[in-house]
Amino acid sequence: MDASVKRRLVHGLLSLVLGLLVARLVDYLTDRIVGEDESSLLSG
Repeated sequence: MDASVKRRLVHGLLSLVLGLLVARLVDYLTDRIVGEDESSLLSG
């Protein structure tokens, strides 16, 4: 495997994982600051 292919693969995987983590963190912080969404309380 070429070095640039490995680099792009690692970059893409890290971007995916970190993007998911940031999205979860934003949801968590929003719930902590503003309170939970009423629709999420009704569904589960």
